[in-house]
Amino acid sequence: MLQDLAALTPPLVVCGAFLVGVVLFLRRQMGAGGRPGDREAETDIHDDDGMNTDTDDPKAASSDDRRMP
Repeated sequence: MLQDLAALTPPLVVCGAFLVGVVLFLRRQMGAGGRPGDREAETDIHDDDGMNTDTDDPKAASSDDRRMP
């Protein structure tokens, strides 16, 4: 009986370590975003006061629209 339990020890240790890793990963990923760096990431695209939303700007028109007649 002890030999059977000894044979199961390594898989149980690996399974326990895996479960601890999953729990720590999920806590980190799904936790509250209390880190100030997450709110203003450098890769975010900002609106910059609506500068790119002006459709009447001739510089923003496509090349076909800017041709002189």
